[in-house]
Amino acid sequence: MMKKTLSIAFLAMMATSALAEPTLTKGKISFAADFAAAPNQFIRTDGQKDGLNVDMCGEIGKRLGQEVEWTNLAFPGLVPGLQAKRFDSLCTAIFINPDRLKIMNMISYVQWGEGMMVPKGNPGGIACEGKIGVPASYNACFDGLAGKVVSVAAGGTTNKNLQAQSDRMVAAGKKPIDIRAFDSNSEAIQAATTKQVDAAYLNDPQAAYYISTSKAPFEMAFTGNAANRLAITTLKDNTELATMIVKALEEMRADGTYKKIVEKWGVAPVDAFVLNPQ
Repeated sequence: MMKKTLSIAFLAMMATSALAEPTLTKGKISFAADFAAAPNQFIRTDGQKDGLNVDMCGEIGKRLGQEVEWTNLAFPGLVPGLQAKRFDSLCTAIFINPDRLKIMNMISYVQWGEGMMVPKGNPGGIACEGKIGVPASYNACFDGLAGKVVSVAAGGTTNKNLQAQSDRMVAAGKKPIDIRAFDSNSEAIQAATTKQVDAAYLNDPQAAYYISTSKAPFEMAFTGNAANRLAITTLKDNTELATMIVKALEEMRADGTYKKIVEKWGVAPVDAFVLNPQ
């Protein structure tokens, strides 16, 4: 009985060791993401993986000379899976926060902001400096919507931020934005396509994804408002890989590949690829 117990323990130990073995030594880098999160990453109707992170981390793998392997896992299982060494890195839509920084290396690589989707040609002439990280630089864009009808998804951050801008405008003696809140982003978009509203206020990637996939006659008047940084992550003790990822991203910026990817998927770039930003 004792011999059998030891055999089971030995097999369990071997399985754990195999799981923890770094895939980079095999010529592969393994990323994990939740593929039910378009346009960050998703499965196309033809079964192929696509999205911002598929492009971004696929290119990183190429720069590192590694074959890229993906694990599709629901978001709640991603961090525990990384801690269990099931994969090398998370390349999904994960925001940087102090609690996550305690257990993972986090490399800032894009910013997820909010923007205004308007008819092609921007007939309302909505324009502003729009510098990410400087909220007041977007005020002129919202001022251009005084008295205009704008759709938004009810109850979320976009709704809250749009209302705050309208309140600011009223306090300054301007007309408010006529906000029409809908149950979902898709309904807010539909209101714009059916010309019930003058513009739709959305998360940048969702708006860009809609425009690119539908080929509808819309464009973004501005992006990047209220932006938050997203990260590619590794285990805390795998700083070597994190540093390699930073170097690959810097090479991608230098030759224009990074710019092409962020513009394709409608997300805002970061000024620097910072390892464990505070």
